[in-house]
Amino acid sequence: MKKKLRIESILLLCAILAIAVYALIALFPADKPESPIDTVDTPDTSVIEYGHPDLLANNAGPLWTYIRYPQAGDFADSVILDWVQATYDEAKADLDALLDKDASAQGEVNIQFDSYLIDGRFVGIVEQGMISTTGLAHPADVIKTFNLDIESKTFLENSDILDMSKREEILTLLKEKILLISPDAQDYFDNMATDEWLDYITIGHEGIIVILERGVGLPAYYGSLRINLPYDELGDALLLYGETASAPDTAQEPTSKPAPSSTPESVAPSLPPQDGGIDPLRPMIALTFDDGPSKHTSRILDLLEQYKGHATFFVIGNLIESRPDTIKRAADLGCEVVGHSWDHRDLTKLSSDEMKAEILDTHNAIESITGSSSHMYRPPYGAVNDSLTNASSELGFSIINWSVDTVDWKTKNADAVYTAVMADVNDRAIILCHDLYSTTAEAMEQVIPALVSQGYQLVTVSELLEYSGGAVEAGKVYYNGNK
Repeated sequence: MKKKLRIESILLLCAILAIAVYALIALFPADKPESPIDTVDTPDTSVIEYGHPDLLANNAGPLWTYIRYPQAGDFADSVILDWVQATYDEAKADLDALLDKDASAQGEVNIQFDSYLIDGRFVGIVEQGMISTTGLAHPADVIKTFNLDIESKTFLENSDILDMSKREEILTLLKEKILLISPDAQDYFDNMATDEWLDYITIGHEGIIVILERGVGLPAYYGSLRINLPYDELGDALLLYGETASAPDTAQEPTSKPAPSSTPESVAPSLPPQDGGIDPLRPMIALTFDDGPSKHTSRILDLLEQYKGHATFFVIGNLIESRPDTIKRAADLGCEVVGHSWDHRDLTKLSSDEMKAEILDTHNAIESITGSSSHMYRPPYGAVNDSLTNASSELGFSIINWSVDTVDWKTKNADAVYTAVMADVNDRAIILCHDLYSTTAEAMEQVIPALVSQGYQLVTVSELLEYSGGAVEAGKVYYNGNK
């Protein structure tokens, strides 16, 4: 009898524990809900209709930095640059404080921009990204908008664009747009303050774009949102064109990045066909250029064409569609165009699926223009860990780093870049440069003829590796042609 009671007691206890476990799972789900609206009106490919991309970069750590911003040679340049520098300085100060307590602390700043030119007069700029440092539960969002009237050479305040006396009407329209996509959002509206909902707005082609920071408007797991408020639905709340506001002319909509497969297919490493012009007994080097394409890439291609040389361009995925002709020309000249991630995130901080998407999305975008692309890539900052090599191996991609670093992103001086190359160049070297800088293009006017005169063959990375030992291994990290 006692034994039976003990068994019943144990079964009852197990039942209670099971109920408790299910209750905890219900309260604290393991996976966050998938956001149905976190990509609304958010272009995957950068929209650059005003200014050319400039970059504040730090590739040396411990604060890896990639802040892209527009410069147009006009009144807005210094203001935008001041914000970029202040954002970096603040992130660096925060990390320095952490380093005082933990010498192993690291951080990353990654900010991209979109710029919209409306009717040849108005400009909307969105700077958006994240800052991540050791100890943060999740990256901190960074959002900044600039709105310009380039005709009058003035910055526009939010109150110059929207009539804030009609704030409630604007907020009602904003809520309607969110509810169209996520009907359950109404559950959150009733108990949330709206003070910050209109902090970040910018001028777009189809309407005013409202950027809601993570945790504003909806729970944080939805991420940052971009919601479009059509011009014709804003009515007299729109002040952009004065009292007789009307919808501006629209330009073509930006195309987005190729949709990734839910399960990326594995691909085998491949090499481009050779033309038989490379002598394996003569010294050779691979010039490589990161972070393009940019307006300076063509200048480098001119030099390569003049001296019958090849190079490898490691491009950013979300910049590819801004300069497809440059990408095509590089490939037609026998150069190699491969990926440097979609948006220059530190891949080692991402999940395996996110890593694969960064690699494959960029590869597919290149291939859609060139018709083919080698199955290799360079990770931002050269950062590699076991998770990344495993993901690369599964996809059939090799990883290319470098043996000679010109530090051109830091010096931004043509003579310094030339000296860095010529001091360390050696047979089978892979040389790291960035075609984003005019000073690097200027340096190549000295570097390329000097290398050729010294007997170096200028080859692609694939050519270098093929003539240095044959098969290229997926998942392996290469620093030069010898290893």
